[in-house]
Amino acid sequence: MQQSAEVSPDTYRQRIAKLQAAMKELGFGAVVLEPGPAMVYLTGVHWGKSERTFVVVLPAAGEPVWVLPGFEEGRARELIRVGDDIRVWQEDESPYQRIVDGLRDRGVSSGRVAIDDNARFFVFNGVRKLAPKLDYAGAAQVFKLAGVSGH
Repeated sequence: MQQSAEVSPDTYRQRIAKLQAAMKELGFGAVVLEPGPAMVYLTGVHWGKSERTFVVVLPAAGEPVWVLPGFEEGRARELIRVGDDIRVWQEDESPYQRIVDGLRDRGVSSGRVAIDDNARFFVFNGVRKLAPKLDYAGAAQVFKLAGVSGH
C-alpha cells in the first residue's frame, strides 16, 4: 500500500483536470472511485479494498473529496497527495452519507454521476439509496475520453 514516488502531485492534478474536462463534455457531475487502477492513475493512492468503504469523489469542478474510515485517517493522510477534503466515518456512521454529502458540497445534487466500473455493488447501492435522484452510469466512457490508463 505504497504510492508512486515517481509521479508528482502536479501530474495527478493535470490528470484530474483532464478527467474533469471529459466529465463536463459528457455531462457528468462527478466520478466516484473505489481503490483500484483508476484511483492509482488519477491520485497515486494505492489502497486495498476491504469491507470498510474508502472512496474518492472527483467532481467535474472543484477539489476531490476523500471518504474513509476514521481509524485509517493517519495512514490515508500520508498517502493522499491531491486534495485535502478528507471526511472520515466512524463505525456507527454511514460512509455513503459522507459520499453523498461530498457530492452535494461540490454542487452535484442532480444529474449524472459516473461510478468506477471496479466499484463494488454495496458501495454503489449505499450511495444510490441516499441519492436516488442522481442518474448513475459506469465511468468507462469518461475514463476513455480522459485517457485514464489501467481502468
